[in-house]
Amino acid sequence: MMDGPRTLLGLKYQLENQRLPFSREQLLQLASDQTGVYALWVPEGGLDECRYVGMSDTCVRRRLLEHLSREANPKLRYMLRLYRDTVEFSVALTGDEDETLTLEDEIIKAWKPVTNRKGVEREE
Repeated sequence: MMDGPRTLLGLKYQLENQRLPFSREQLLQLASDQTGVYALWVPEGGLDECRYVGMSDTCVRRRLLEHLSREANPKLRYMLRLYRDTVEFSVALTGDEDETLTLEDEIIKAWKPVTNRKGVEREE
């Protein structure tokens, strides 16, 4: 667990339960120059599924706006186009780079988001 008032469990809970529509208007509501981890969610069979987990150790708002406007990850770009009107995001702000990296790593390991998996096509 992490030091201070934030815990890994608390930050995971925040990511799972504080979702907003993935839109420019919502992203601009975020504070600038904050580090954090974020998740992108889509509806899947009546449930929401985390499809991507990312982080920024400088400005999480700027990173999410980059995803919205120009996405380099082909799987994530496809997902964002396919579910354009239903994608949601959540953010857990962190205190420093170490906390951000630890949280991102733990969440990717726990949730295994489809668009975070590298080389999936070659493994089949």
